Amino acid sequence: MANEWDEYAENWEQDQATSIYAQHVFDCLSELVDLKGKHVLDFGCGTGLLCQKLSPLAKDIVALDGSEAMIEQLDKKELDNVEPVVDMLSRGLVAQHPAFRGQFDVVVASSVCGFLPNFSDTVDVIYSILDDGGVFVHWDWLAEGEGEQVGFTEARVNQVLSSVGFSEVSISVPFEIATNSGTKKVVMGVGRK
Repeated sequence: MANEWDEYAENWEQDQATSIYAQHVFDCLSELVDLKGKHVLDFGCGTGLLCQKLSPLAKDIVALDGSEAMIEQLDKKELDNVEPVVDMLSRGLVAQHPAFRGQFDVVVASSVCGFLPNFSDTVDVIYSILDDGGVFVHWDWLAEGEGEQVGFTEARVNQVLSSVGFSEVSISVPFEIATNSGTKKVVMGVGRK
């Protein structure tokens, strides 16, 4: 299943901003959730930079990405409690794949939702696979206005998380990253079920 992200996989971690982003995400998540003993889904896991940080804490992690080449890079990390899955998150996958046999305590998505064709439908699927009391946390580039191509406004994140049924929603801009195209702010959306 060739994917446009495959071509980036081998050199993904060579960009220092990628590792810095993953560290900031991990730091934010650690402040929000006690990860010890949790069943985690890392949606859009890429090469597994975040999985690598979560693995010593979580009970187990399903690492989902549509890029087989990204998952191959994750496999090289040899994380015992991480189950890699090459696929897109859909109701069909959730119904049929053994990795989704139980509910998740935590679902994380680091810089992935802004690239989805339908953010709202995907968040609805995420809500359905979270256990009661579970939390969904995602980080994406902050779009300063509705017309920007990549990322989300705080209002859009709030609207989508609230509309699928999360009982508690919070939105913040916890960090910014220096990239080749300038400094960019990151929006974090948290939905608690």
